[in-house]
Formats: sequence, C-alpha cells, structure tokens
Amino acid sequence: MARFGTTSSHSPKLRLHNLWRLFRAPVPADAQAALDMAWAKIDPKFRTANQMFGRHEEGCGATIGVMPRCDFACRGCYLNDTANTTPALPVAAVTAQLDVLREHLGPWGNVQLTDGEVTLRDTDEVIEILRYARQIELIPMLMTHGDSFLRDPGLLARLITEGGLEEVSLHIDTTQRGRRDKNFKYADTEADLMPLRARFADMVRHVRKQTGHTLRVASTVTVTADNLPEVADIIRFAQNNADVFRMVALLPVAPVGRTEDGIGQIDASTLWNEIERGLHIEASNAGRVAENQWLMGHPDCSRFVIGATIRDGDAPGKFVPVSPESSPADRVLLDTIFENFAGTTFRPDRPAEAFARLAGMFVRKPGLFLWQLPRAAWGWLKRLSPEHPITLAARILCGRAPVHRFAITAHHFMGPEELASPIGQERLAHCVFQVAINGKLHSMCEVNATGLRENFYASIARDAHNTLDSAA
Repeated sequence: MARFGTTSSHSPKLRLHNLWRLFRAPVPADAQAALDMAWAKIDPKFRTANQMFGRHEEGCGATIGVMPRCDFACRGCYLNDTANTTPALPVAAVTAQLDVLREHLGPWGNVQLTDGEVTLRDTDEVIEILRYARQIELIPMLMTHGDSFLRDPGLLARLITEGGLEEVSLHIDTTQRGRRDKNFKYADTEADLMPLRARFADMVRHVRKQTGHTLRVASTVTVTADNLPEVADIIRFAQNNADVFRMVALLPVAPVGRTEDGIGQIDASTLWNEIERGLHIEASNAGRVAENQWLMGHPDCSRFVIGATIRDGDAPGKFVPVSPESSPADRVLLDTIFENFAGTTFRPDRPAEAFARLAGMFVRKPGLFLWQLPRAAWGWLKRLSPEHPITLAARILCGRAPVHRFAITAHHFMGPEELASPIGQERLAHCVFQVAINGKLHSMCEVNATGLRENFYASIARDAHNTLDSAA
C-alpha cells in the first residue's frame, strides 16, 4: 500500500535529510510567513487571545469545478441551477487551483476538495488530484454526502491507499434528498438519520483496520429552523463516537444558490445554545462554552471549540475544552505554543518525522514539555475527576478511558443582502475561506452570493464546447 509523507523519495539519504530538517526547523519558514501574512490582514480589534487566524492557522481553501454535478436535491444548496449540466474541469485546471492555494496557505494548509459531489468524478482522476495535493504539501479533505461509499464499498479504501486520503467530511442531515436507501431517502428528523450515522461510523472503523491507515472524519450538518432542536442530539452522538467523528461542522443555511425560499435561518447565539445543550462538558467549564470559543477571522463568520473527549466505561464522554479561558494553565500552555511553534502540524508526519519534529521542539523549549504541558494535563485530570485524578490517569494509560480529539465549529455563510451590508464587507475583508478562480482568490461567500459561481460554471461550459468544436 502506498504511504504518503513529506518527501517524494524514500532513499535513506533523503529520509535522514528530511528528519534533520524537521529537527532543525519544526515550523517551516514558509509556514511562518503564511501566518504573518494572515495576521497582517486582521483588524487590530480582532487580534484577541482567542483568535486563531494568523496565530496558528492560515485559513482554508476550496476547489471549484472539480465536479459541479450532484445526485442529491438538497433543500439547502449553494450550487446554482446549471451545476448538473456543467462539465467537470480537466485535472490540470484543478491542480492549477491547488497551486494558487498552496502559495496562499503555506505548507500543509487545509484544502477542501469540494464543489458538487466530488465522488461522481472518475475515481482515477480524484486519486490523481488527491496525490497532487499531497505532493505540493497540502492536506485535502474530501467533502461528500458519503452515499457513493455505500454504493461502492471499495471506493473509500481506494482513495485512502492509492490517493493518500486522510481526511473526509461526511455531510448528513435532513435537508438532503437523494439517498438510495429508502430508510433515509426522505428523512424528516435527525433521529431518523442516527442509524445512518452509526453505519458510517462502523464503515470508518472497518476501513481503518482494512487499510492500516488513519482516516480523520468530520461530520457536516446544514442547520435550519427545522432541525435546530435536534442539534444537541447530533452533538451527543458525535461525542459518544469521537473515535470516528473528530469534528462536527455546523453550517447554518444561507439564502444562496438552489436553497429553498423561506427555509428557516438561524443566528449564531441560538445555534451555540443548542450546541451547549448537547455537549457533555466537564464541570468547571459547564455553561461556559461561549467563553471557550476560538475565532477564525471575523467573529461573525467562524467560531469553534476544541479539546478532547474522554469516555470512562459506559458513561457518556466528557468534553475538556482547551482555550485561553478554560484554565490559567491552559492559557500559559497556549501562549507558549503560539509564541514559539505557531503553525506546527503533525498531520503529514510519519512516526519518525513526528519524533524528529518533537525533538526539535523540545530542544528549543524544554519547559513546554517538562513543566507547562504536564501541569495542564494534571489540570485536565483534576477537572474531570477532582477526587481521583491518578485513578483516571491509570485508566487512560491502560486504554480503559479512551481520549479523542474533539472539536465543534459553526461557519455562517452570507447571502447577497448581508454581503452587501457594511458588516458584510467587513466580514469579506477578513474571510478565511478562499476559492481560487482563474488564478485569483475569492471568498466562498463572494463565490456563492455575487454570481461568481454562475459565471465560472458558464466559462467551463464554453471552454468544453469550444474544445468539442475544435476536435470536430
């Protein structure tokens, strides 16, 4: 099975050179440069302790035109009416987009391989695109409704072993229409979809064992006024299955594309109230989810909480947030990381590479590992089990209380009216979600709400028509 890492060659000399490089520079210079460029874009009033953009993340990129067509007919959809008749871009045009995004995001930036339903494209071409993203040091996340994996049980394993796929987001919610399984085709409640979520969780566990590869999975949910009361149940399910679903991405519906007129929209505070209702959080931060939120760019765009969930026995998992406000020890730990190792990621590393990077970090800041991290970890144990922290630590080490990274994010896209407003323009200036069109970056909200998507799809159709005419 193919294994993808940071080097294109597996010769011993190059492997040693790469390990030495990671030891000497745990944070690549171009990663720091990308962060500095992002930080410079942020208005000083948003440069807060909980701002992640420009301090640890360079934002996110997304493709367009990879596969405009989709075989679902969702009630909330940012695609336009011509999507299903628009041909997919040639592979070379997609990789050109990735080149632009790589320059913007820096090494191992986050890229969403998305558009319509990407898995409808020829599998060999999807694999080629995935491999190219890894080759130029991007981390692609495949955005999908997941139905293709159920129809073709071998597809996901192929994308992992041949394409190097390590991240996938499974979109499941009641706004969707089109699943082949009649039990879920016209689901009216999120409760109706819980067996499907469980089926996907089992599928992921199986494919991990089958391939021997780690697959990081997010759950994407479009939120409307109709399914808002069930958001808490979705959070509970994901937290209890955090070994699979490491992140829940909630997308309040926006009036763009093919979204139904009159579909119920919701505001941020209402959504986060429901998130908090479903999140089983440790006692010292209960009722304080808003205080533990991180920002990504403008406060009205993206907010998230990040930490770990620990499940001890049959009890529901408890979420331990890590933020500047979660505890004094956490703040000290985070300040040290941001000041010294901002932009560091271990996601592309093989075990030896991760060890070399960690060794380099230790040499530069031993106090982080010898004092600050153990102090924070002890604090997490005491927050979870005030009377028996040592017992809990022993259970964790023995595998009886598994610990998994867990995050919840909410991203609010804008419609045309909001985008045209003063606050919309302010949000646009701080956008962290960029799409490359004809060599230029555009906000995803701009793509969806100003006609850019329609114009780009029209250009794809014209180019395809001209190519056919030339061939004739």
